[in-house]
Amino acid sequence: RATLPSVRLLLFDIDGTLIASGGAGRDAIADAFSDEFGLAGLDGVQIDGRTDTGIFEDALRLAGADPTPAAVDRMTEAYLARLPEALRTHKGRVLEGVVDLHDALDGANAVVGLATGNVARGAEMKLRHYGIWDRFVGGGFGDVSSDRNRVLAAAVEELARIGGVAPDAASPVVIGDTPRDVTAGHAVGARVLAVATGNYREDALRESGADSVLPDLRDTQAALDILLG
Repeated sequence: RATLPSVRLLLFDIDGTLIASGGAGRDAIADAFSDEFGLAGLDGVQIDGRTDTGIFEDALRLAGADPTPAAVDRMTEAYLARLPEALRTHKGRVLEGVVDLHDALDGANAVVGLATGNVARGAEMKLRHYGIWDRFVGGGFGDVSSDRNRVLAAAVEELARIGGVAPDAASPVVIGDTPRDVTAGHAVGARVLAVATGNYREDALRESGADSVLPDLRDTQAALDILLG
């Protein structure tokens, strides 16, 4: 029988996996670009599975601006200034099964963290708003890079450090809702559990190469078997 690693690293995406914000994040970004650059809407900018940094860079180009680090920082601050009000005024929720799953993971030998395209302060604002920020010990965030693979690599390194294991021996599992989560997870050597709680159906997630697919996280035991098995 194979010996399981002493600690399992679990890396959760946020939007579409843990929460549905009712479009709060997208609208806060759109408002920031409208106010700062006069850009009406985000048509032409891919959002799903992207890092905030990558979204900001694309939107800056769409607005005819050079996506310099200073311009991205300016947009990040403008977005974060608008996000709390957007969260208050949009009808969002923690997705079904998330709280029960994390209750069950409390007793497991696992390090539970985040691997998200959200910038760190945006991730904290969102998850504090919905009351689940304290469920996570750390992770990788969109501040790291516009490249989601690098975000995932940073998340694995951070959680491995917290768990006291070598990153290359960590056996991480990524939980996400888009094909980009699958691609990035595999790029860092993780298994991927894809959940069809975002904008992609189960068949599309299977076709993207996800190791496991669930319709949602409501079946706690099924999720635990995948994450800890």
